[in-house]
Amino acid sequence: MKKSINEILVYVLCGLGALILFCTLTAFLAGKASFNTYRRGDPETVKNNSKDNTQNEFKEFGTLRALTKPEKEEFSNGANLVVTPWFVYSNADSAFYEELVQKKKSISTIISGYFASRTQKELFSYGEKKVKEDIKNLINEQLVLGKIEAVYFDDYIFLD
Repeated sequence: MKKSINEILVYVLCGLGALILFCTLTAFLAGKASFNTYRRGDPETVKNNSKDNTQNEFKEFGTLRALTKPEKEEFSNGANLVVTPWFVYSNADSAFYEELVQKKKSISTIISGYFASRTQKELFSYGEKKVKEDIKNLINEQLVLGKIEAVYFDDYIFLD
């Protein structure tokens, strides 16, 4: 019985498919591959994590778009960045909330200015944790009636 070339190619293809599937499963089981390549998000809500419900979220900035500092100064643009910042404040502190509302525009400018003064490579080398800490410190310098404890990002995406 002679096998045709088509039958042999089908067997070879099935063998290659099985080999690829086996290698992929082995990589995932060994922990060397993952399905999700995106950054881990910040907590959905801090209010739900607080047992006594003493904190409230300040998410009134919406989505900010910023342009980072260009890598080369000659006729180039920086990277486009989309960021959605937010933070928490004490429920009992209505005066601090009013200060946050009044300074919302200037805080947005601080955040955008932070990204505009750094290149994409610098931001990547700092890491998201340091970026958040730097922004928190810059915002706290402008606040009088209270301080924010942490800055969170719902989105922190560089666009190509």
